[in-house]
Amino acid sequence: MRLIAFALFVSACGLFPDLGDLSSSDGGPIPDAKEDKLVLPTDGGGGDDVVSAPDVDAKVVTYFRTITIKTNAALPKGYTIGVAFSETELQAAISAGKMRSDMNDLRVKGTAGERDRLVDAPPLARVVWFSLASPISANATDTTYEITYGVPNAGAPPADGTNVFNFYDDFSGTSVNPQWMTQGTVNVSGGVLTLPHGGLGALTALSQLPTSTAEWRAQITDPNSNPDGNTGFYYWIGYQHTGDFNASEPWSVWIARSANLVGAEQESDGCPNDCANTPQAQTNKFRYYAIERQAAQTIFSIDLAPVFTTTSAINDEALSPMIRNYLVTGDVVVDWYRSRSRIYPEPTITLGPEEQQ
Repeated sequence: MRLIAFALFVSACGLFPDLGDLSSSDGGPIPDAKEDKLVLPTDGGGGDDVVSAPDVDAKVVTYFRTITIKTNAALPKGYTIGVAFSETELQAAISAGKMRSDMNDLRVKGTAGERDRLVDAPPLARVVWFSLASPISANATDTTYEITYGVPNAGAPPADGTNVFNFYDDFSGTSVNPQWMTQGTVNVSGGVLTLPHGGLGALTALSQLPTSTAEWRAQITDPNSNPDGNTGFYYWIGYQHTGDFNASEPWSVWIARSANLVGAEQESDGCPNDCANTPQAQTNKFRYYAIERQAAQTIFSIDLAPVFTTTSAINDEALSPMIRNYLVTGDVVVDWYRSRSRIYPEPTITLGPEEQQ
């Protein structure tokens, strides 16, 4: 049963974007709602006089697209769902005036009501993310969620990333989110996390399940920097063992072992002597990183492309998010960091055709 049309929603928060907040704003102006007036003929006097109805808004047409989730394994409440939304389809809806250019009117609704949602901005593929309000059993088909849009004066959508991902931080505010434990110098300002050079800064958090994916957008301001003179370390971001800041295995990280290079590396069951790729040149630009831990392999990606897969990896233990910087002259700047649990075989998720409410 499809959902009924929704009226204006006003709520708070903001990913995907700029990529720092992932709320999908293109930064353009917000169109005002039209205030068309009805012009009606009079029913007396035989003249051609007309009267204006008092400020009657034009009828709002809203649209919906049904999300179909076909499961293999059972999915728990809170499981993160990603719905691919073609960039050309989005632009067509915006150009046709069906959707706002800032996508404030793009919402996800289910039988339990509206869900927090985040929308990836280019160059990431357009994906609408939300979490399940209730579990879905194995080998089932669920069609109770919809993407809706079409309200021209819609307020900010509910977009709290902590309600979408198992772990999420876009580093808004001026202090470190209490979900992190910190060591050394760690600063939050202007929507980014900065581990300044020479500060030996580090963050870690509660562990994530063995099969999970971490993604982040980060910058190394001086990739040619020397390492810390005492430890010989440069920097790394990804997963490491849980509960402390010990620089020891197990780990699954993007890491610098020498100046101007960064590589993918795992040391854990199945990779006792490091599973690692040939390091590649690092830049001082913001880049996109990902580590997907499957049961029997780990896939490392950078700038949206898979770079290295460890087919011998055994991912059967929980690890924690970890961000560290030991550079003498380079800062590590992180725009956002998110992690989500994965259940394999994954569900198949499709988006139905556009329909009017």
